[in-house]
Amino acid sequence: MAKIVLKGVFQITQWDETPYAEHDDGSKQTIAHITQTYSGDITGTANICYVMSHQKDTTAVFSGLERLSVTTPEITGEIMLQHNGTFIAGVAQSQFSIIAGSGTQHLTDYIGQGEFISTENGQAEYMVTLNIA
Repeated sequence: MAKIVLKGVFQITQWDETPYAEHDDGSKQTIAHITQTYSGDITGTANICYVMSHQKDTTAVFSGLERLSVTTPEITGEIMLQHNGTFIAGVAQSQFSIIAGSGTQHLTDYIGQGEFISTENGQAEYMVTLNIA
């Protein structure tokens, strides 16, 4: 199995978050629709939907799905990522896995995982490890 590690930065370009439950203690649950652009080893865009639980202490947990359009010098296609993440002390981070069978074009046989950690100004550093089955 061949392994490819891709690294870079993504920039959030749109964030639309709507509460579906709000509580007296300040906690709430929301759904966020996000778009972002990727640079670095991946040139591409993504559409994401997170379900989020904001706690009264300003932390949050989230899970969701991301449709990532990937362009590298060797690879073009789309994959679905399944996220599980946290927001603590102003920093968002997530671990994610590539949903098997979700790839298109050159990505039909890829599996793998990755992570991101936010930096500032709506940016985050990402790392994606692709394994070719």
